[in-house]
Amino acid sequence: MTRIEGKTILVTGGCGFIGAHIARRLIKEGAKIIVFDDFSSPHSEQIEGAINIKGDITDKESIQKVMKGVNIVSHQAAILNMFDGIQDKVHELNVNTVGTINLLDASLDAGVEKFIYASSCGMYGNSFYLPQDETHPKTPAWPYGITKYAGELYCQLYTRLHGLPTVSLRYSEVYGPGEWYGRVLTLFIKRVLEGKPPVIFGEGNLLRDYVYIDDVVEANVLSILKDEINGLAFNIGGPKALNARMIADLVLTLTKSSLQPVFDNPKPGTSSSHQPGRPRLVQELNNFVLDSKYAKNILGWVPKVMPEEGILKEIQWIQENKKKWEITPRV
Repeated sequence: MTRIEGKTILVTGGCGFIGAHIARRLIKEGAKIIVFDDFSSPHSEQIEGAINIKGDITDKESIQKVMKGVNIVSHQAAILNMFDGIQDKVHELNVNTVGTINLLDASLDAGVEKFIYASSCGMYGNSFYLPQDETHPKTPAWPYGITKYAGELYCQLYTRLHGLPTVSLRYSEVYGPGEWYGRVLTLFIKRVLEGKPPVIFGEGNLLRDYVYIDDVVEANVLSILKDEINGLAFNIGGPKALNARMIADLVLTLTKSSLQPVFDNPKPGTSSSHQPGRPRLVQELNNFVLDSKYAKNILGWVPKVMPEEGILKEIQWIQENKKKWEITPRV
């Protein structure tokens, strides 16, 4: 079994939502953490107890330098904004895919023991069946899903060709304290706390898979510890699928609000008159629900945090950190 204590672990995107939680957990496990982040978020904060380095994963020389002495890589850095990827596909490809290749090459040169890759359920696109297991057809609806799937394929290729131990984790919708503002749950929470009703696009009945941040961190830790999983990819989904109506109801119930949701149906790419500034995604996905049995059987991982508990924790966090969401929404 791979150890964590005493290892030097590079966490790319370590100042972001998911990366920061992973970095802090690994510090508690006794690892020496190097955070490599471009600090592009207006609320980026250095991770206490880590070596924080500002850098860009598309800069091959910087990656080669920072990789010296690294035992394990947790690659969480990526462009997540769907609209950015649609508008500038080449830049997103460079960061999400070429940046991953840079890290894989540097990991080979450094003799890295394990490379954990943050993949995405976005590679599946619209569902052909539910729940979606790892063999589900890959038909990404946005450039983001293509770039993440390409990165995953490169990880598997480096395992086959070069023997580099890689593991890919296909996250569903990750939520919890520290989440960046712009997605459905965050929009609902912010509006309700401001005394405004949540705005639901369409009928609000499309199912989405939500997984709490602590469960995602645990999946990363198990992927480091577990041997004989090289080249494999796992769905990391939540315990219960939710639609927008259900999410809105939960937020209203947990905040003890008497507000009622507002329904609107703006065209893709345009905003609701009730909520200007946040456009509706183009090519909105139908239902997506991940089947995580493979992760349970191989990693011994199961999601433990139910939506009622996780959403309450996120609400409590933002009540104490309101400035975190005083920014333009990311999608």
